[in-house]
Amino acid sequence: MEPRILLVEDDPLYAGMLFEALTQAGYKVEHADTVASAVACLELESFAVAILDVRLPDGDGLDLLRTLLELQPGCSALVMTGHASVESAVDAMKIGAADYLPKPFPTEVILLKLKRLLRARRLEEELEGLRARASDTRFVGQSPRVRRLLSTVRSVAPKNANVLIQGESGTGKELIAEMLHRLSPRAEGPFVRVNCGAIPESLLESELFGHERGAFTGADRRRRGMLEQAHGGTLFLDEVGEIPPAMQVKLLRALQERRIRRIGGESEIEVDFRLVAATNRDVEDLVRGGEMREDFYFRIAVIPLEVPPLRDRPGDIPLLAQHFVARLSRIHGTEPVRLSPEALDLLAEYPWPGNVRELENVIERLQVLTPGDTITPRHLPPEVRRVRPATGTVYEVVSTRLTLREAVHRFERRFIEQVLAEEGGNRTAAAARLGISRKNLWEKLGGGSVTGR
Repeated sequence: MEPRILLVEDDPLYAGMLFEALTQAGYKVEHADTVASAVACLELESFAVAILDVRLPDGDGLDLLRTLLELQPGCSALVMTGHASVESAVDAMKIGAADYLPKPFPTEVILLKLKRLLRARRLEEELEGLRARASDTRFVGQSPRVRRLLSTVRSVAPKNANVLIQGESGTGKELIAEMLHRLSPRAEGPFVRVNCGAIPESLLESELFGHERGAFTGADRRRRGMLEQAHGGTLFLDEVGEIPPAMQVKLLRALQERRIRRIGGESEIEVDFRLVAATNRDVEDLVRGGEMREDFYFRIAVIPLEVPPLRDRPGDIPLLAQHFVARLSRIHGTEPVRLSPEALDLLAEYPWPGNVRELENVIERLQVLTPGDTITPRHLPPEVRRVRPATGTVYEVVSTRLTLREAVHRFERRFIEQVLAEEGGNRTAAAARLGISRKNLWEKLGGGSVTGR
């Protein structure tokens, strides 16, 4: 499908000539002859390129160029005028025009410039796609829980079912949402992020559903909401637990009927998107407390996923640390530093209350501030250096008051409990991973009550 072109020209003869040349070349063209009609077009539809005359009956084309870049930052602009000057050309390029054409010019010239502009745009989009696919924003981890999570994501992604991702802050819920989008049939469509906790309640409906011009004080132009912008792609509602119940009712209707109405609008608009939601709060507590409607919960959590905290997968910490060292060295244009084995051990022992986000921040600080090419324990933050591993991990310090046999037994039990936790309480899977029988596992745990299968 050829990109849509907005042609803004008030001279009927010149507009007719350009319109005919562009449509014969296979482009879909929308014509406007005033600033007001051009803004109306920009509020209704998306365009790849706008061809703007500088002098228009109701305003300046350069002011329209500013509005264009505000409403549609991804749209490229070709500016043309019959009153060309060096100053106006410089002004247009400073504002953000891709090119400047003095009138008159043969239609072949604008077709050639348009072809080159669109080719450069396609190449840039392809490059961005390659960067995204090759970027290190993937979800990193090899622990059993992470492997199971990623396997479920790959299985669920091609479906159209709504997904609810739960997990503590900083665990990587947005990365999972992006992965669901990239692996879905909607990958070529938009991925629209909405941080529900960052939008005031009074503005949330307008952000989600959009509004018509004049719908309320300050609504000086029509605005497409996030649900409408996600048409054909994925809508990611982060911090979905912060949406008030009254708004949940409206979202529930939109999810059921796939139709919305802008604030102040008279007609309904069809929307087609896949919903992925995320929260760091316990949704069952939200439902019990009346903060989340039960019917809304069931609608958004057709497929529930849980991202484990970093403290529950300590074996992934060295892998993540090395990953961040490599990625951040590319970002800062520096040689990657080396993490000493002792530093990696301490990083693995720290409980990371801020999860992966905290680990990344620490690694970036070390990458920038560490003298030399090796990070050792003395370079680590004080809270990491003085850490004593969390109870229940294999790194727990064993008292020297114990006998060797008692210390070995305690370490063995901690190790088994950690493997059992990583296997989700499944004793059969934990025993197989440890290379012992299920009965032997039970005996080593003291024969007490252990949840699992």
